[in-house]
Amino acid sequence: MKKAVIEIDSSQLLNALEQLPPGDLKKIIDTLFLRRLLKKPDFEEVSTKTRGIVKKEGLAPEVVEEAIKWARKQR
Repeated sequence: MKKAVIEIDSSQLLNALEQLPPGDLKKIIDTLFLRRLLKKPDFEEVSTKTRGIVKKEGLAPEVVEEAIKWARKQR
């Protein structure tokens, strides 16, 4: 027997998720992480993009350090 597939857009998904209690949302997110559907970005990919932006924009080392400190506080 085939499984039914329902296609929804992102706004419909958000509306559905808003109706769930926080505990259920946490279980869903934990399950996705366990299945590796949501995985951390690859460090090499992020650092390559970052280097390109820093060079393109001509950012000073002080500005980059400040941005890193700000990003770490956002965790």
